[in-house]
Amino acid sequence: MKLNAAFFTLAAYAQALRREQASRTRHHLLAAQQRRLKRFLDGKAARVPAFAGYSGLALSDWPVMNKAALMADFARYNRLDLTAAQGWAHLEAGTAPEGYAIGASTGTSGNQGLYIVSERERYRWLGTILARALPDFLLRRHRVAIVLPANSRLYDAANESGRLQLRFFDLGQGIEAQFAPLGEFKPTVIVAPPKFLRALSETNTAAAPQRIFSGAEVLDGEDRRIIEARFGNKVREIYMATEGLFAIACPHGTLHLLEDQLAFEFLPIEGSPTLVTPLITDFSRETQVMVRYRMNDVLELSDATCPCGRPHRSVKQVHGRCDDIFTLSSPGQRVRITPDVIRNAVLRADKGITDFRVIQTGRNAVRLELRSEEAGCLPAAAASLAALFKTCGASPEITALAVPLAPPSERKLRRVRVEMP
Repeated sequence: MKLNAAFFTLAAYAQALRREQASRTRHHLLAAQQRRLKRFLDGKAARVPAFAGYSGLALSDWPVMNKAALMADFARYNRLDLTAAQGWAHLEAGTAPEGYAIGASTGTSGNQGLYIVSERERYRWLGTILARALPDFLLRRHRVAIVLPANSRLYDAANESGRLQLRFFDLGQGIEAQFAPLGEFKPTVIVAPPKFLRALSETNTAAAPQRIFSGAEVLDGEDRRIIEARFGNKVREIYMATEGLFAIACPHGTLHLLEDQLAFEFLPIEGSPTLVTPLITDFSRETQVMVRYRMNDVLELSDATCPCGRPHRSVKQVHGRCDDIFTLSSPGQRVRITPDVIRNAVLRADKGITDFRVIQTGRNAVRLELRSEEAGCLPAAAASLAALFKTCGASPEITALAVPLAPPSERKLRRVRVEMP
């Protein structure tokens, strides 16, 4: 198995490098993307029941799907006719159809999502990661620490390759419980949520990673500053979800969309002139078909040219989830305020603020929480939020509290969120 795994890993890695080298300009990239997209739409995509009859049509004529539609009729979107009930049963038993892997999201951002991938898709995923994040893996043996709330068969492909030593650290056991084992492992590469990276950076744990990748949560500027100051390395983001692998940051820190294996459409977000939410069509997948899948993420795109020379479009920042856009009462209308605006209002109120939570708890009620040690910043932060809301035409009741703000280990850290009955 290890010999086969090494072969498939090298083949996927070489293929990913060839795709990247062939994309010398934006024109070359998009031309290749459209060729692969057309083959996918006319072939594998149209062979699942959900998309029967759409072959030959332009992408814009295909229906938009989302997690609710996918999970309500899971069998119609995969070529194994596997139902959601069968998928959950496999997951519970730790089994899968031969040649496939089944996994699920942690459910920390809402309802759990289910996925099924083939062995070939697992290695294709690994090859893309290696080509973009660890292109030198053939020359040196990296020790990679994956720190997440749930393990996945996707990560097993790395260990099976024989070229990487990968160890999973379970955040479900608590953040602090991982510090000592991580120090003993001495990883050269860490992939973890920013809440863990920041907590690690505030300890004296004997870890000196040469590369740091942040994923699974929003990377705030303050977290980035603290982590990079502690380890002396740039934090690079990986934008990935149950629905797939969407973007990887280059060594310059620019988060580049993987347009050589996905097509992206962007829908504007009400209340913001710059933010969008993506529809993704992943033409690298063949088992579970994802066409015009509407993500729940809030993105800010960038048109800036990156020094790395990649023509792939870049994301300036992933700001959070659409579910966490505040909708407040205002005379004769509703007011929608995106997480990035709220986050900035708190942080610019006082330079002493290093952590916070802003939670909409009712139609006209907001709770502000700062660290106990930063209680003196509460009046300025509350006033800054009130001024923001007033400018937008709303005047919610703001409850300001100073509380212990330990990062949650069992769910994603969302500093700005909506929690209404």
